[in-house]
Amino acid sequence: MTFTSKLDPRTKLFLIACLSSSAVIMSHWTFLAVLFGISVLLLLLFGVNPWGMLKKCKLLLYMVLGIAILQSIFMPAGQAIITVGSLKLLSLGGLKMAGEFILRMLIIIASAGILSTSSSREIIQGLVQCKLPYEVALMASLGIRFLPVFAEEFRDTMIAIQLRGVDFKTLPFKQKIEVMGSLFQPVVAGAIIKSKALAMSIEMRGFRASPHRSSYLVLKCRIRDYVIMISCGILTALMMFCYFSI
Repeated sequence: MTFTSKLDPRTKLFLIACLSSSAVIMSHWTFLAVLFGISVLLLLLFGVNPWGMLKKCKLLLYMVLGIAILQSIFMPAGQAIITVGSLKLLSLGGLKMAGEFILRMLIIIASAGILSTSSSREIIQGLVQCKLPYEVALMASLGIRFLPVFAEEFRDTMIAIQLRGVDFKTLPFKQKIEVMGSLFQPVVAGAIIKSKALAMSIEMRGFRASPHRSSYLVLKCRIRDYVIMISCGILTALMMFCYFSI
């Protein structure tokens, strides 16, 4: 247990909001690279192993890489690297946009890693104490919970394909892309089935039976939480000022 992992969940939510918002707003690879470096540093400070997290999200990263390559091919810009006649298959501008997309997704994944240092109950309570309705807080917590569910569905689908005699590692690159594209439908369908079962179990437990909810857990921010949130807000504002002034 590190010093930073004991922070109030609202402090972590504020850090994540600053990181993810900056990653979405900024579109230059230099600023995104700086944000990625900051997110990796925060992961280390919160006691999260970045390499171990990348291993857990390996299949998700393959999907991100595939989308980035497709984005580079179908959104050509700048000097062409690979051409077929007058058609640009790969360009420097497309690779730049692909790199920015990968950095942006890595920052969001790192934000999820920071949030994983708090339990789902603490996250829900933090959102509720930020004056967010409990229903919305629960939906946000369930959305975070379904990230590993998607990864598990993807892994199970890959195992099912391998059991049918398809060796994914020996497939040509073009066929790998086709197989990856065909995996989306069963993965999404499996996640929807699990979400229906979860919704049914919540309703059977009397969710929203009473208009008011009480909570045994009450979060309290300390001086270190306020210091970190103020410092993070100032740094985010400075980065935004530098980005829009260039």
